[in-house]
Amino acid sequence: MDFIANTPLPAQWEPFTLDRYTGETDPDEHLKVYITHVALYTSQDAVFCNAFPTTLKGPALEWFTTLPPYSIDSFDILSHMFSTHFAGSRPHQTTTISLLSIRQEPNEPLRAFIDRFSKAALRTPHLNQEMILQCMTLTLQPGPFANNVYLHPPASMHELKLRAADYVRMEEMQTLHNKFCNDYVASTSNPTPTA
Repeated sequence: MDFIANTPLPAQWEPFTLDRYTGETDPDEHLKVYITHVALYTSQDAVFCNAFPTTLKGPALEWFTTLPPYSIDSFDILSHMFSTHFAGSRPHQTTTISLLSIRQEPNEPLRAFIDRFSKAALRTPHLNQEMILQCMTLTLQPGPFANNVYLHPPASMHELKLRAADYVRMEEMQTLHNKFCNDYVASTSNPTPTA
C-alpha cells in the first residue's frame, strides 16, 4: 500500500546490524529479533513493514521482491506470509521421548554430556525443570556421579549442575594426571641417547 511505502523511518533509526535472513534458519527467530529491534524506535506498523526487506538477502529477499504489489497492508500479514513461506526452515523440535534417548556415551566426559543434554532440553517445548532433571538423571552413564545423584536426588537442575561441577573438575584432573603419568612413563622408558 502507498501509505506503507511513503512512511519514513524514524529520525534516530539505526540500520539492522545482525546477519540478514537467507531462508535457511528459523523464520520465527528472525521475526523475534527484528520486532525487538524495530520496537526500540517505533510502534508504527508501516515502519515494521517498510524496514523488513532490509533484513533479508539471497532467496529470502528474492521471495519478498516477488510478492504481488500492494498485497501487504499490515505487518501481521507480512510476518504471517514470511513465517509460512519459510516454515520448512524451522528447527526440528525435540520431544521428551527423544530427550530420553540422549544418553551419556561410555567415554563421554560429564561436562560434554551436560552441555549436549542442556542444548537439547532447550529445544524441547513444554518441559519444566523437574522433567528435565528426571530425564537427565535417567540418561547418565553409571558411575560415581550417577551414584551420588541416585543416593541424594537433587532438588533442582541448579543443584544438579553445582554438584556436577565437582565431578567435572575431578574428571578433568584425572585426565590431566593420567596424561602426565603416561607422558612420564613414555619419556623414562625411551631415554634419548646421549652422544
